[in-house]
Amino acid sequence: MKKQLLLSTLLSTSVLGAGMQNAHAQSSVTLYGTVDAGVIYSTNQQVTAADGSVHGGHAVQLGGGNLVPSRWGFMGTEDLGGGLKTTFALENQFLTGTGAMLQSGSLFNRQAWVGLRDDRFGTLSFGRQYDSYSDFLGVYASSNAWATLYGSHFGDVDNLNEAFNMNNAVKFTSADFAGFTFGGTFSFGGQAGDFSAKRGYALAAAYNNGPISLSAGYMTLDNPLDAALGGSSGYIGDFSCANAAASYCQLQNAAAIKAWGAGGSVNIGQATVAVVYTHTRLENSAYFATAAQAGRDVSFDIAELNTVYTLTPAWTLGAAYIFNSAKPSGGSSTRFHQLNLGANYSLSKRTALYAVAIAQKASGAGLGIDPSTGAAANYAQIPNLVNSNSDRQLAIMAGIRTNF
Repeated sequence: MKKQLLLSTLLSTSVLGAGMQNAHAQSSVTLYGTVDAGVIYSTNQQVTAADGSVHGGHAVQLGGGNLVPSRWGFMGTEDLGGGLKTTFALENQFLTGTGAMLQSGSLFNRQAWVGLRDDRFGTLSFGRQYDSYSDFLGVYASSNAWATLYGSHFGDVDNLNEAFNMNNAVKFTSADFAGFTFGGTFSFGGQAGDFSAKRGYALAAAYNNGPISLSAGYMTLDNPLDAALGGSSGYIGDFSCANAAASYCQLQNAAAIKAWGAGGSVNIGQATVAVVYTHTRLENSAYFATAAQAGRDVSFDIAELNTVYTLTPAWTLGAAYIFNSAKPSGGSSTRFHQLNLGANYSLSKRTALYAVAIAQKASGAGLGIDPSTGAAANYAQIPNLVNSNSDRQLAIMAGIRTNF
């Protein structure tokens, strides 16, 4: 439960305190956050020995930010009158196991923006922000509700789990007009001499009417690795870079990412059924770089069917199937089938226990690279884990999440 703190209490120094005496009575700052941790068992994590041989092994590890990213932040408003408000958000994500920041050198790596909200029209904001495409479509993905971040689409390559945010961005999100909402985000490149080097934008719209919800959107970002994912030295994407010769981390080192998608959900009694489809294209991906070419384009078609059933007010059960198809330009496709199963038990309004099982199977041409031979290989990889040594991988986790 978020605690509403008066701004004069939060900023209690004498100088700031004096300045706050003139603040509007309805102005406030909210301190909020989530702390999440659990134990993860996974199979077939690939290991390269000192002699160059490759094998797989089970792993048991502590994971943080599983069900929901561990984070803390501030959000606030100042009532300017006439339905107009100043609003802001500052949010940091951290690793529960070590206390370290997710992205070194970036204090507010999730959000850092300020803007104006008008009850009649919407919100206009400026800073580091989630893009509109991910905002509108991410609500249908099981990984954003109950399946943990490990249950996201392959490497979160379509960004529905918001693996990256847009820097230097201007964003507008409309008010609700009889069930219709829309939004747009524009990220300035910010690089002298090359305005388009890290430029991006997103557009999305949604319609909500009773038990039915529908959304569609489009997003593009130039040079996503440097523009949003921390660069080669601070990479924060979902693809593992632990085994550089075999994993998929260089896929997002591309000239541009372009994605579009559509989704919807319907409530049927105690059940909610959601579907979402995305098409993502990584242009000139360095993953395919060779002596003869700088890279190749690769496209991902991803579909998810997600069902949530409220057994009791405290118990929630979930099941989802995700189909991922990856196809490099001029090549054959590789398919990743993924099944998410989970249960969530609320101990209170703030605290919940969860258990999730995720299984993935790869088939087709093989998008992985065998580090010992250099040949194409079918390597499964559950998001945020080291890739498998085979075409299968299983992860089982249980943990606790509390909000404040």
